[in-house]
Order: sequence, then C-alpha cells, then structure tokens
Amino acid sequence: HKGLARLEKLGILKTIITQNVDGLHQMAGNTDVIEFHGNFAWQRCMECNHRCETSKIDIRQTPPRCECGGIYKPECIFFGEMIPPQCLRRSEMAASACDTMLVIGTSAGVQPAASIPLIAKRAGAKVIEINLERTPLSIEISDYIIMGKAGEVLKTLITEIESLFHI
Repeated sequence: HKGLARLEKLGILKTIITQNVDGLHQMAGNTDVIEFHGNFAWQRCMECNHRCETSKIDIRQTPPRCECGGIYKPECIFFGEMIPPQCLRRSEMAASACDTMLVIGTSAGVQPAASIPLIAKRAGAKVIEINLERTPLSIEISDYIIMGKAGEVLKTLITEIESLFHI
C-alpha cells in the first residue's frame, strides 16, 4: 500500500481501483481510491439509510442496530450483491482513460472486476500484471507479467523509477 502511495506522490499513479475493503490505501496516503467492494470502516442502516463509522457502533448488540431500530450493514459488497453503479462507472472511466494499468494481486476470476483491465487494454493501455501466479489476464491481455510478492516487486520498481529519474 505504501508503495502505491509513493507512486502517486511521484505523479506516476493517478487512481486505484481496489477490491480490498480495509481502507489501507487511504491510510497509506492514496487520495483517489475507488473501492469496488466498499469499505468495512462504515455501516449503513438498512431501514433509514443512516451512515455511521463502524468504530462508533455498539458491537455488543447483535445484530448492531441504528437508533431507528434498523439493522446496520457494513458498507461493503457481500457475495452475490451488485457493485454500486457509480463505482462501476468510475472504474470503467478510469480504466478507459489510463495509459498504463497495474494489476496487482488478483485472481482476475470474479466479474465485473476482472473486466476492468480489459477495458484499459481495449482503450490502448499497457497492462502490467504483478502476481504470485498466472491468471486469465496473463494469457489474454497482460503486456508484462512480473511474478512475485506485490510489496517486494513495487519496492524494486520504485527504486528503479527513482534511479532513472534521479528522484
């Protein structure tokens, strides 16, 4: 996460589209993060739609309830639920506007997230995949495949970029 924040500070990375729900990209310092599956840091009442920080909810009460009596649900997508349309739209727009897309640590097997790199590729972007193992993207669309742990690969990549540009 810190490596991606460094790439943003260097002006190389613009937007992160993540399936993570932990908020670590923002904590690391990234500013334009599209949380494809939402974020566990927030809860939303299923009755009145009130939004509340998870840390402010009384977890002794199961299920956690809003003042209106409705049940709080984490503001993230559960299996089988739809991706919020505005999130999908923003992701598709970012993918179609990028010149290079880093695809890091995904199985690339779950739609619609797996289609985002394809949108970038069709718009003319280079796709760089960083992963521990090959994925469907490796065979179909990745221009460059770097096998390894994301943190280690990004650290090396950043060192090389800083060296090349004397940063």
